Amino acid sequence: MTTITASDLKQNTMRLQDALRDDLLVTKRNKPFVVVMDYEKYVKIQAYIDAVEKEPMVDDGYPSILFDEACDRVAESVQNYRSGKMKTVSIDAMREKLIERRK
Repeated sequence: MTTITASDLKQNTMRLQDALRDDLLVTKRNKPFVVVMDYEKYVKIQAYIDAVEKEPMVDDGYPSILFDEACDRVAESVQNYRSGKMKTVSIDAMREKLIERRK
């Protein structure tokens, strides 16, 4: 993706043709403002989004948690490990514990 400023685009509108080869990210005051892309590419992306949104949710049997909750759990585990509250064990020891719990 090519990045150009809004003032550059205003002064040189021929840069819009660059969007046929590569998407253009137009910035305004050093912040992303708008993306310009080939229309055919836009149509394909929109069709994909529409298809995904229409697709029914399938229960895969695994419990789901929110992304933020997963991040919080990982951060908490890292903090516990660094503070010494959590110790690591070998994979063999972990297998034995799991086998014992299943009995």
